[in-house]
Amino acid sequence: MGRHSPHCILLFGLCTLSSPAFAQEDESVRTSALDSVTVRSFRYKSPVRAGAEGVTVWDMSEMGLLPQLLGQADPMHYAQMLPGIQTNNEYRSGINMEGCESQHNFVSIEGVPIYNASHLLGFFSTFNASHFPAMAVSRGVVSAASPNRLGGQMEMRHDTVMSRTVGGILSPGLISSQGTVRLPVGPRTAVTASLRTSYINLLYGRWLRSDNLQVKYTFYDANVSVLHRLNDRHTLLFDSYYGGDGGGFSETNFSADLRVKWGNRMGAAHWLYGRGDWRSKTTAYVSQYRNRLGVDLEGMSFRLPSGITDIGLKNSTEWKGLHAGFDVVRHDIRPQSLEHEGDFNMTDGHTPPMRSCEASLWANYEYPLARNMKLSGGIRGSLFACEGKVYGAADPSLRWLYNNYVMHFSVTYALRHQYLFQTGFSDSGLPTEFWMSAGRNFRPQYAHEVSVSGGSYLFNRRFRCSADLFYRRLYHQLAYKGSILDYANTAYDISRSLMHGRGENYGFTLMLNKCSGSLTGWIGYTYTHARRSFDETGRRKAYPASHERPHELNVVAVYAIGRHWNLGGTFVYASGTPFTAAQSILLLNGNLILKYGEYNACRLHPYLRLDLSANYKWKGRRRSEQGINFSLYNATARDNELFYYLRVGKGAFRYRPVVFKLHLLPSVSYYCKF
Repeated sequence: MGRHSPHCILLFGLCTLSSPAFAQEDESVRTSALDSVTVRSFRYKSPVRAGAEGVTVWDMSEMGLLPQLLGQADPMHYAQMLPGIQTNNEYRSGINMEGCESQHNFVSIEGVPIYNASHLLGFFSTFNASHFPAMAVSRGVVSAASPNRLGGQMEMRHDTVMSRTVGGILSPGLISSQGTVRLPVGPRTAVTASLRTSYINLLYGRWLRSDNLQVKYTFYDANVSVLHRLNDRHTLLFDSYYGGDGGGFSETNFSADLRVKWGNRMGAAHWLYGRGDWRSKTTAYVSQYRNRLGVDLEGMSFRLPSGITDIGLKNSTEWKGLHAGFDVVRHDIRPQSLEHEGDFNMTDGHTPPMRSCEASLWANYEYPLARNMKLSGGIRGSLFACEGKVYGAADPSLRWLYNNYVMHFSVTYALRHQYLFQTGFSDSGLPTEFWMSAGRNFRPQYAHEVSVSGGSYLFNRRFRCSADLFYRRLYHQLAYKGSILDYANTAYDISRSLMHGRGENYGFTLMLNKCSGSLTGWIGYTYTHARRSFDETGRRKAYPASHERPHELNVVAVYAIGRHWNLGGTFVYASGTPFTAAQSILLLNGNLILKYGEYNACRLHPYLRLDLSANYKWKGRRRSEQGINFSLYNATARDNELFYYLRVGKGAFRYRPVVFKLHLLPSVSYYCKF
């Protein structure tokens, strides 16, 4: 067969298409014309993203739009605006999730524990918001990977994406200044460094006065993180933190002078591996918390040092639906111990240190039941050894989850043990609480947890509503029943100052979040009952926990006006916390004898606070962003009660509330992002 020219081939093709067979097939083809289609989407602008797995992630870059306290936007302070997390009074540290004590929560930087993470009497945490891109919060057990804690988790997360340009933020303020610099060092290494220091007494010294209490205070902290990418599979992250607080106060009622110095140190090395379906993270770390508390009373002086040091190794590995890992940590704990000068105490009050080892091995598997439904189950085994005593536990967790593009619904059960305790004669922002471990005298605490959660997007994902029910049954709880005077007037023994009992937490949360538009924010409501019963009271009656707030309403709103202005506001209404009041008083031979009423039968007045802010931002040279934040703390000038103290005079006594003296506290802060 000879070659055909292109023209012959084209003519042959045209003749073929016009044959009767093809003409018949062509007649059976129907065509339809489509109208124009408009696809609309709404940009998700809310800084909070609540996932179906029970973890809420907060974008730290958006936190600066909210009202700032003394020029600072603090992660832990704003975590209390989420439903299920209780608002603390001023001068109180820590957070309470779903009725649990602060000690029940696991606070960490990339999974490395940070103890007593608070600055400035609980106003600020030890976390510099500009150093971390995100904060993850879960109010309960998520899976077998959740640590040995009875409460929730709060984790500050680093960015593992390599920075290619120099950037950062500088923010001078009226009580402190902070700065963060992100610097690429070659094509595979980036360094992030942050520094913050305070000078609060220069301008706000008179506001650190509450009736008969005058406080002097300063704090500082520093973070350095180094990210190095070996190749596409292996990444190393070196992380460190160093921070401290120092100060003191004078109290005129007892002629007491207190000096205190405390702080945290942390160093960690993380190895991240990823290939296909494999994900692995291995961490070696050292974390230390120490404090030196000294008290000078009339004719006596003593110190109460305490601290905890953790040295640990942990791993987390994921492969498809399987998630497994281990955690081994050594705890070197120094409980609060008495060191005194003078012969005012019958004993030296020395408490021996506690050295313990905690090891956990866990596995969790997700099994798909249907297209949008799965069952997740796991087991966490743990061993704990201290003072020649060994404890073991096998804690199961189970979650049924339905999740699609619009809504989710889940039911969770978990059992969890905790081997560390925190207690003390006050939960104020000063470090008067200390850590102990389970041992011969203290059995590990544990809790059963059941929760039901649901959520759904509304109006084309512009709104999201969610609701949660929770119940916890807690065992082997400890409560401190002594006071600071016990160190001076009695033969001090920690075991005699502790009450043993059990607890029960239950309640529900509601949240409506506006996710897009010029106005974003949320409304959250929490109903919580936290009850405790102790053997030492002589009755098994359940009493309110000292941090219980049955009702709490939180409102957060940010309104954008054009490209330059943002208005922000937060509102909190919460029930008052309980306290124990005295019924009668007797002065005998110069000694004050008190008879107290029912434990935690009285309550402070409800807590109410409105904060407002206005932000103005503009573009500077070289595309840098600059801005000014004007904030007003406690805009209603409400006298929120901190606690009650006993006042005796002229043959009578009465309780007088101590109120927070920050009325209409304004602040101005400037920032520059480059």
